[in-house]
Amino acid sequence: MRIQKNVLFLAILLSIASIPAFSQNQWTYDFNNGLNPIESGGPALKVLGQPGQYIKEKIPGSDYLNRTTYQFESNSGLQFNNTEAKGFLSKSFTVEIYFKMNELDSWKRVLDFKNRKSDYGSYIYDGKLNFYDYAIGEKAPVRANQYVHYVYSRDFETKVIKMYINGQSKLEFKDPGTEGMLDNDQVLNLFQDDLVAGYEASGGSIALIRVYDRVMTPVFVRRSYQTIAKNFKEPVAEEKKPEPKVEEPARQEPGRNKNLALVTGRVYDGRDLAPVNDAEVMVRKSDNDSLVAQTKSVQGVYNFELTPYQSYKISARADGFQSKSIAVKTNNRYEEIKSLISLAPETYSAPLTTLYFTQSTEEVEGNSMSELDAMVAYFQKNAGLKILLKGHTDNTGNFEKNLELSNKRVETVKAYLLGKGISADRIEGSGYGSAQPNKVNRSESEKRSNRRVEIWAEPIKR
Repeated sequence: MRIQKNVLFLAILLSIASIPAFSQNQWTYDFNNGLNPIESGGPALKVLGQPGQYIKEKIPGSDYLNRTTYQFESNSGLQFNNTEAKGFLSKSFTVEIYFKMNELDSWKRVLDFKNRKSDYGSYIYDGKLNFYDYAIGEKAPVRANQYVHYVYSRDFETKVIKMYINGQSKLEFKDPGTEGMLDNDQVLNLFQDDLVAGYEASGGSIALIRVYDRVMTPVFVRRSYQTIAKNFKEPVAEEKKPEPKVEEPARQEPGRNKNLALVTGRVYDGRDLAPVNDAEVMVRKSDNDSLVAQTKSVQGVYNFELTPYQSYKISARADGFQSKSIAVKTNNRYEEIKSLISLAPETYSAPLTTLYFTQSTEEVEGNSMSELDAMVAYFQKNAGLKILLKGHTDNTGNFEKNLELSNKRVETVKAYLLGKGISADRIEGSGYGSAQPNKVNRSESEKRSNRRVEIWAEPIKR
């Protein structure tokens, strides 16, 4: 007697579920019941982006067995709502997915824990498991248009994150904070990319999603993969040992210098994630604050090629926003680093910029002149603002002489602004000597940070 197709497929799913489990819950989605789990009482998944299609696929190696898959377009996917699940993923958890992607030519999002507000999260990049921007694993057998068994877990107590492909551990590291956990929105997004870096996503198909409220052991992960591979009879991509070959010169992308690191980034409005166009973006060395490069963002995007093995500070400034700086470290040649700068509305509660001065003189250091020129352009555009100059010194020498020197530094900056056409009635300034240090005067670098003039802005009262 011929057995019904659906009965056989249910038997497959039951055999997968028969792997020994503990008393904790799990939710399994096989798409035979739409976006609802096969267990009763669980939360339904939600559609992200364009609604997908339920497709009956023939299981390889079988003449008549089918499985239901959810096919989704690029930058679309599914969402698990942790609030509806009553905090199911709030502590230790594991996410297991059996899926394939149509494209794997660049960064492709798998899991997003911050509801599209952050570029951090789980990706597949160049066949490697990657948790941007903290860890990257070894090459894994991930191929476009081939199903892969993917597992992600995070231990709440130890903060250890583990990622597996086809039952094999490929990445393990300690979460530096809570990047691998859900934020206040309490949703886990699958496959849809964030709103910041944009469209690092692929279309694909999902045959199975299962979430657990615990960390699954390596043995459990391996057995789960073996059960799925056996029952689905999927032709799995295996890792191959490299064959001996004649070494060829390394290829590089057109226009790229293989000896430099590429830093790509976006400047965006922290309120609505919209790109900030025409922002002034500058790169300075962290150790001496010297200017390395500068550019303007185009639709929020900026790019720099920087010397490897260095620490830098990238700052962004745009009309209507407070300036902001982030730290970036280049670890290798020809690597690509992504950086994000979120700008907040301008409140004038902090200096727009700080200019530094040579010891015991009113001479502006050369690498601060570009900042001063940028301030000229800024105040020429913003005629409704007046300028407040606050001069300071380190604690070397006599207090009265330092007070006099700080006022001379203010006058130097004021004279420069006047010479560039800023009217005198918009400029006010005062020196404070060594009375308001920025840092403790214990070393030369700390003293240098105190030899400064801060440029503040304040709306002109009408």
